[in-house]
Amino acid sequence: MSGAVNFCGSSGASYQFEQFGMDQDWAKIAGTVLFAAPEGRSWRVIRVGDQGGVNGDINAFWRWREARRYGATAVFVRRCSDIAKRRAEAADLELGLDPVFAAGSELDRIAA
Repeated sequence: MSGAVNFCGSSGASYQFEQFGMDQDWAKIAGTVLFAAPEGRSWRVIRVGDQGGVNGDINAFWRWREARRYGATAVFVRRCSDIAKRRAEAADLELGLDPVFAAGSELDRIAA
Protein backbone atom coordinates (compact mmCIF):
# COMPACT_ATOMS: atom_id res chain seq x y z
CA MET A 1 0.00 0.00 0.00
CA SER A 2 1.30 3.43 -0.94
CA GLY A 3 -0.94 5.63 1.23
CA ALA A 4 -4.45 6.66 2.20
CA VAL A 5 -6.57 9.27 0.42
CA ASN A 6 -10.12 10.47 1.14
CA PHE A 7 -12.66 11.08 -1.63
CA CYS A 8 -16.13 12.60 -1.06
CA GLY A 9 -19.39 11.45 -2.58
CA SER A 10 -22.38 13.54 -3.58
CA SER A 11 -23.98 12.80 -0.19
CA GLY A 12 -21.10 14.57 1.54
CA ALA A 13 -19.76 11.29 2.95
CA SER A 14 -15.98 10.96 2.99
CA TYR A 15 -14.53 7.59 2.02
CA GLN A 16 -10.97 6.56 2.82
CA PHE A 17 -9.10 4.64 0.09
CA GLU A 18 -5.76 2.87 -0.01
CA GLN A 19 -3.50 3.68 -2.94
CA PHE A 20 -1.94 0.63 -4.57
CA GLY A 21 1.04 0.25 -6.84
CA MET A 22 0.71 -1.50 -10.17
CA ASP A 23 2.84 -4.38 -8.90
CA GLN A 24 0.39 -5.09 -6.06
CA ASP A 25 -2.64 -7.41 -6.23
CA TRP A 26 -5.27 -4.66 -5.99
CA ALA A 27 -7.69 -6.58 -8.24
CA LYS A 28 -7.94 -9.38 -5.66
CA ILE A 29 -9.50 -7.07 -3.05
CA ALA A 30 -13.28 -6.81 -2.80
CA GLY A 31 -14.31 -3.18 -2.63
CA THR A 32 -14.87 0.13 -4.34
CA VAL A 33 -12.14 1.05 -6.82
CA LEU A 34 -11.10 4.44 -8.22
CA PHE A 35 -8.73 4.99 -11.11
CA ALA A 36 -7.23 8.48 -11.06
CA ALA A 37 -4.57 10.81 -12.44
CA PRO A 38 -2.65 13.45 -10.48
CA GLU A 39 -4.03 16.96 -10.91
CA GLY A 40 -2.04 19.59 -9.05
CA ARG A 41 -2.05 18.62 -5.37
CA SER A 42 -5.14 16.47 -5.83
CA TRP A 43 -6.47 13.65 -8.01
CA ARG A 44 -8.70 13.73 -11.09
CA VAL A 45 -10.92 10.66 -10.95
CA ILE A 46 -11.08 8.87 -14.26
CA ARG A 47 -13.32 5.96 -13.34
CA VAL A 48 -15.29 4.64 -10.33
CA GLY A 49 -16.41 1.06 -9.90
CA ASP A 50 -16.70 -1.90 -7.61
CA GLN A 51 -15.02 -5.27 -7.72
CA GLY A 52 -15.64 -8.58 -6.03
CA GLY A 53 -12.00 -9.48 -5.51
CA VAL A 54 -12.47 -12.78 -7.30
CA ASN A 55 -9.24 -14.43 -8.40
CA GLY A 56 -8.99 -14.30 -12.18
CA ASP A 57 -11.58 -11.52 -12.63
CA ILE A 58 -10.48 -10.05 -15.95
CA ASN A 59 -13.08 -7.26 -15.77
CA ALA A 60 -10.93 -5.42 -13.24
CA PHE A 61 -8.06 -5.36 -15.70
CA TRP A 62 -10.26 -4.25 -18.60
CA ARG A 63 -11.58 -1.36 -16.48
CA TRP A 64 -7.98 -0.41 -15.62
CA ARG A 65 -6.97 -0.63 -19.26
CA GLU A 66 -9.84 1.65 -20.34
CA ALA A 67 -9.11 4.10 -17.51
CA ARG A 68 -5.44 4.31 -18.53
CA ARG A 69 -6.54 5.37 -22.01
CA TYR A 70 -8.15 8.38 -20.32
CA GLY A 71 -5.04 9.23 -18.32
CA ALA A 72 -5.33 7.17 -15.12
CA THR A 73 -2.01 6.39 -13.46
CA ALA A 74 -3.16 5.41 -9.95
CA VAL A 75 -5.43 2.80 -8.38
CA PHE A 76 -7.30 3.36 -5.10
CA VAL A 77 -9.32 0.66 -3.31
CA ARG A 78 -11.73 0.94 -0.39
CA ARG A 79 -12.10 -2.54 1.07
CA CYS A 80 -15.67 -3.80 1.40
CA SER A 81 -16.99 -7.33 1.02
CA ASP A 82 -20.69 -6.29 1.13
CA ILE A 83 -21.76 -5.98 -2.51
CA ALA A 84 -24.77 -3.71 -1.83
CA LYS A 85 -22.69 -1.35 0.32
CA ARG A 86 -19.81 -1.04 -2.17
CA ARG A 87 -22.20 -0.46 -5.08
CA ALA A 88 -23.97 2.28 -3.11
CA GLU A 89 -20.60 3.86 -2.27
CA ALA A 90 -19.52 3.65 -5.92
CA ALA A 91 -22.75 5.35 -7.05
CA ASP A 92 -22.35 8.10 -4.43
CA LEU A 93 -18.74 8.68 -5.44
CA GLU A 94 -19.52 8.69 -9.16
CA LEU A 95 -22.15 11.40 -8.67
CA GLY A 96 -19.90 13.44 -6.40
CA LEU A 97 -16.62 13.14 -8.28
CA ASP A 98 -17.81 13.51 -11.90
CA PRO A 99 -15.32 10.99 -13.33
CA VAL A 100 -13.96 11.45 -16.84
CA PHE A 101 -15.15 7.99 -17.85
CA ALA A 102 -18.82 7.33 -17.10
CA ALA A 103 -20.15 3.95 -15.94
CA GLY A 104 -20.28 1.18 -18.47
CA SER A 105 -17.87 0.30 -21.21
CA GLU A 106 -16.74 1.99 -24.38
CA LEU A 107 -18.01 -1.04 -26.26
CA ASP A 108 -21.50 -0.49 -24.80
CA ARG A 109 -21.44 3.14 -26.00
CA ILE A 110 -20.35 2.22 -29.53
CA ALA A 111 -23.05 -0.44 -29.85
CA ALA A 112 -25.81 1.97 -28.75
